[in-house]
Amino acid sequence: MGPNDRAQNKKDERLAAARSKRKLRDHSGANAGTADWAGVDGAALARFVAAVSRDGGAARLGYTRDGGAYAIGIYGDGDPYTVYVPPSEDINDWLRQSTEDFEA
Repeated sequence: MGPNDRAQNKKDERLAAARSKRKLRDHSGANAGTADWAGVDGAALARFVAAVSRDGGAARLGYTRDGGAYAIGIYGDGDPYTVYVPPSEDINDWLRQSTEDFEA
């Protein structure tokens, strides 16, 4: 096994781990009410952004087109993807759990 094979294997393992994380964090579902970033725990959000960006990643924060759910884009964790969190779920809890995923 040459150095290129080892590098490719490491990359493949990282992508597989990223896909696994993604499945744990995606809590898409029916929404109730309206998402509002103004009510989010700022410290939890800052820790989440720090965890995502620690290894060169990035997070994009927004809403679905109808404003009914949080839309969180993740870059640098395999292929870019967006997680939708309905306001019926606790966004602060989602941020804490996702931060733990990225720190693991």
